[in-house]
Amino acid sequence: MPQSPDHHADETTPRPNILVRSIAGLSVSIRLKLLSAFLGVTLLMAGLAWIGLETLRQANDRTEKLLRDQARIAFFNDQYVYLSDLVTLATAMAIDPNDVQRQKASSFFSNTSFLLIEGTNNLVLHTGQGLRTIGRAGQPDAAEISAQRANAKRLQEIARRAGTLRESKDYKSAGAIARQTFLPIALRMQRGAYSKVQDIEAEMAETARTTALAYESSREMVIASALAAIGAAFLLGYAFSSSLIWPVRRIGETLGAIAGGQFDMRVTVPNRDELGDLARDVNATSQRLGELYAKVEAQRAELATEHARSERLLRNLLPEQIAARLKDDPTRTIADSLPSVAILFADIEGFTPRAAKMTPEEIVNFLNGLFSVFDELAQRHGLEKIKTIGDSYMVAAGAPEACDDPVHRVAEMALDMLEVARTFAGGVDIRIGLHAGPAVAGVIGHQKLFYDIWGETVNIASRMESHGEPGRIQATKPVQEQLRANYRFEPRGRVEVNGVGPVETWWLAGRLQQPGPKKEPVPRPQT
Repeated sequence: MPQSPDHHADETTPRPNILVRSIAGLSVSIRLKLLSAFLGVTLLMAGLAWIGLETLRQANDRTEKLLRDQARIAFFNDQYVYLSDLVTLATAMAIDPNDVQRQKASSFFSNTSFLLIEGTNNLVLHTGQGLRTIGRAGQPDAAEISAQRANAKRLQEIARRAGTLRESKDYKSAGAIARQTFLPIALRMQRGAYSKVQDIEAEMAETARTTALAYESSREMVIASALAAIGAAFLLGYAFSSSLIWPVRRIGETLGAIAGGQFDMRVTVPNRDELGDLARDVNATSQRLGELYAKVEAQRAELATEHARSERLLRNLLPEQIAARLKDDPTRTIADSLPSVAILFADIEGFTPRAAKMTPEEIVNFLNGLFSVFDELAQRHGLEKIKTIGDSYMVAAGAPEACDDPVHRVAEMALDMLEVARTFAGGVDIRIGLHAGPAVAGVIGHQKLFYDIWGETVNIASRMESHGEPGRIQATKPVQEQLRANYRFEPRGRVEVNGVGPVETWWLAGRLQQPGPKKEPVPRPQT
């Protein structure tokens, strides 16, 4: 807490010049000041953006031209290749296929007419594609590609005539047509394609050169315009922004001090606008916070104490996992299906006549001493204490979460409970019942929460205890089958269980001798 009242914020922010202080003292709203500054900066940025967009447009135009030229070069290169193949095929039209077979030459010379016709067909298709892409009306290659297409169709007709003569084995006439009619047109088209590629490459080189020069010019213009705009914006915005930033920093320093607990801090600014009103509000708030701070601290201490107490109570009432789920969503219904749990019920033999001879305080001390040791055993063996009803005690293994070997855990606790009962002051006889199987668990109530387990498994375990004998542990067949390898059992026979019928049971008599680490001693009750 502050030691003395009405301290002003330290002069950590440099004092502005006279011009800035004069602007801050103008009786004009912050909105008008900002609009004036923003309008000037916006106009400058709009001009700079226009210059940049115009430069980008010009660069885009040059780039599109380069891309079109690349497409033109690709077309005429492909045209040149097509024509090269056709020239080769035309020169072979006069070759007799029988001579080819006798000389074991390439089959290329045997299928000359077919290949020539297919080649001219492909050439017609290629020129048609060129008309649709780079030879449309208004484009620089439209007339030339149209002429190329007309010549391609002429070559197509000549190839068919020569092919017909060759199929009729008139190789001489087919060769004559190819040499005299086909080859001149094909060679002329080939030279035209080659020349066109050379011309386009020269155009591209000139475009690249002018693009480089334009880029340098545009870059210099954009840089100069940007520097001019930034300088003008800085000069324009400095006077207005400083008249706002300096008071904001002063107010921020004061708020930071207040946030640190110095509720006696006050701020003074020359502004006659909203910032001046804010400074007065900050001072009033600081004073009010100082008055409330002591009350809040006292209430926070009380809340922390109550919260810790509630957490302890919740952990004592419910398993830790269940308590966590309820804290995440207090309105949810906690109901779990447990596929495999082991239940232990224990009851003190002769407790009613024994309690009749004791005072209430002695009864409570007696049960508290015995059940406290049982609680320690449950924690040691990883069991969950479910409830105590009078002198009855119930624990479960595998609830609220599954665990490994739950039956082994309840068996170990049952044997330890008998040892505790024998060493208790005055001696205590207890009956214990064990059973394992599926069950359902959940939380009951909204005011006084209670975690419990239900099902036939619980009922049978309870009957094992109530139909048992003092100082003995009665177990069902599922328990005996899982434990007989490591524990001694004595058959008892069938026991009639209400609602279930006859149930085959055994007495759990003790542990079989097994090599292993020494068992931890059983805790002794405090008497």
